[in-house]
Amino acid sequence: MITLTRSVCFGFCPAYRVTITGDGQVTYVGERFVNAVGERRASISPEDVQRLLRRFDEIGFDGLRDAYRSEATDLPTYTVTLERNGRRKTVVDYGGVGAGMPRAVRELQDEIDRVANTSQWVLRDGRPVQDIPQP
Repeated sequence: MITLTRSVCFGFCPAYRVTITGDGQVTYVGERFVNAVGERRASISPEDVQRLLRRFDEIGFDGLRDAYRSEATDLPTYTVTLERNGRRKTVVDYGGVGAGMPRAVRELQDEIDRVANTSQWVLRDGRPVQDIPQP
């Protein structure tokens, strides 16, 4: 299972969680500054899941630090969790490459969003949401 969580920031950063299971089930839960608040479901191909898992291996996800944190106080937090074969690894990104995180982790986050097609729920008319949609 792959989970990406994005939190709010001092501004309009979208807050949501997306989870992808091994068989391709996608569960999205939107919270703030997203077009779709609440739970949505979709599915992707098992081949897309396998490609994502290979990407985790290519960047050495299991060997990354558990957290990369900046001293700033107004950034969003991005958390990626991989649960596979009874093992769980989480990497917290607060400040990204500026906090020493490999750029490949940020690219992985974007790839998770792309494969799960979260933009269909996060964006409104193809643009970021700058207000809180009503459920």
